[in-house]
Amino acid sequence: MATPSSLHPALLSRRALLGGTVATLTAVGLTACGGSGDGGGAKRGGTLTVGFDNEPTTLDPALSSAISSDRSVLNLFYDTLLRQERDGSFVPALAEKWTTDGTTTVTFTLRNGVRFHDGTPFDAEAAAFNLRRVIDPATKSTKAGALKKLAAVDVVDPRTLKLTLKAPDPLLLVQLAHEPGMMASPTAVKAGDFGRKPVGTGPFVFDAWRSKVQLTGKRNTTYWRRAANGDALPRLDQVVFRFVTDTKVLRAEVTTGGVQLVRTLPPEEFKQLAGDRQVVLEDIGVRRSYYVALNVTRAPFNDPKVREAFAMAIDRAGVGKAAAGGEYDLAPSFATARDWFYDPSITPPPLDPAKAKAALGGAPVPITVVARRRAPDPTIAELLQSQLTAAGFAPKVEVLEAQTQLDRMRKQDFDATLLVIDIPRLDPSLSFDPYFSSKGSNNWSGLKDSTLDGLLEKAVGSDDRAVRKQAYVDVQRRIVGENYWIFLHQPKSPLIHSAKLSGIVLYVDGQWRLDEAELAS
Repeated sequence: MATPSSLHPALLSRRALLGGTVATLTAVGLTACGGSGDGGGAKRGGTLTVGFDNEPTTLDPALSSAISSDRSVLNLFYDTLLRQERDGSFVPALAEKWTTDGTTTVTFTLRNGVRFHDGTPFDAEAAAFNLRRVIDPATKSTKAGALKKLAAVDVVDPRTLKLTLKAPDPLLLVQLAHEPGMMASPTAVKAGDFGRKPVGTGPFVFDAWRSKVQLTGKRNTTYWRRAANGDALPRLDQVVFRFVTDTKVLRAEVTTGGVQLVRTLPPEEFKQLAGDRQVVLEDIGVRRSYYVALNVTRAPFNDPKVREAFAMAIDRAGVGKAAAGGEYDLAPSFATARDWFYDPSITPPPLDPAKAKAALGGAPVPITVVARRRAPDPTIAELLQSQLTAAGFAPKVEVLEAQTQLDRMRKQDFDATLLVIDIPRLDPSLSFDPYFSSKGSNNWSGLKDSTLDGLLEKAVGSDDRAVRKQAYVDVQRRIVGENYWIFLHQPKSPLIHSAKLSGIVLYVDGQWRLDEAELAS
């Protein structure tokens, strides 16, 4: 498997993020995975079928919650103000350039002549509508925290948008290059049911969505963007996302050509594809970080001693070997060994079932472990059940559909829940803040830890790498020390696609854009 040359770009300085004028570009060529060129017989058109295991709950980017997967779908329909390439640099998108008057004011010059799929003009009023919607408390946007330093959004003229910040934000452009900066048609948003009927300016126009079956986007014949060689984009006529949670079925489908791209497969499945010349496996540095979140708002896990006993009961290496073969890493948090905020001195409590049982006082502690109905999650949950039983717990496992599990977590109606996210993310704040900040959108555990909040604020409030690293090391030490979550293993997650498919554009975190994708004849 090929290893990328740069997966973790250095955080750009505040001057680089908010300073200087970026030259206007009318054709933005992004580095593509698998090469571009003529694709070895590639031809314009055709239908790309994607095997996708994580169906979105909404196609409204302001409300999306699956940080590890939603963008790969949302990118069909939406563009952002700017794009972030894999090396961390920014290039124009719906904004042709941006300038700063200091550290708290940014002015964007928007691309002329772009229209949403429903014909609504994209202009400064439309851009302002989207950003104001995200920060409006009434929207209850899952992205509001990403723009919490945004004080004012002003329309200077139809092509000029001015943002004023409450304080310098070194991550502003990172956020505007992803979901918080995705532009939706104000007309369509106001019409209602937008999460099921998305309208953006992106390369594909929404066609149909059959829940638990598939989602289809058709080629936007008036898409504004062109390839580096001047070709019109997108190259495909249609993209179909088929929602398949059975990993054996997904592996069979990519083998037979039923799908040409797969979001992810567990190691026991992708290892069987290694000798297939019709399938490409690329290690793009993405890992799947499995963890158990504990509900600290109620017994038994509001007791730190019980949380520690849970952590001592888990054989993380044993879980990794059983669930991922030899294709996994161990790490104490969302950090990987190649991350700049990784610290090998942070370690979870050592495996010690006897000590865990003694800490529980002899009487079995009943708990319920909630897992998703998707391999290998039920297998992992059964392993945890066995290990916890040996350590003095009385665990029960509930295997639920994805939406049911998510609803339970949002209501904090669980004791322990098994989950997974893809890492790395675009910035460590996007890994830690949603889950561990008191006001985080995915604070499943119900944490209200002022010390942790302060460390997270310190980390995101500076563009000094040394300051940020120490803050994130302290964040991880606090999470692991308090046993709020138990981090398990990190299976490898290669990009899996047909050898006929090329032109996949990758983000830092491994999610895709398909506007340059093409299929060989």
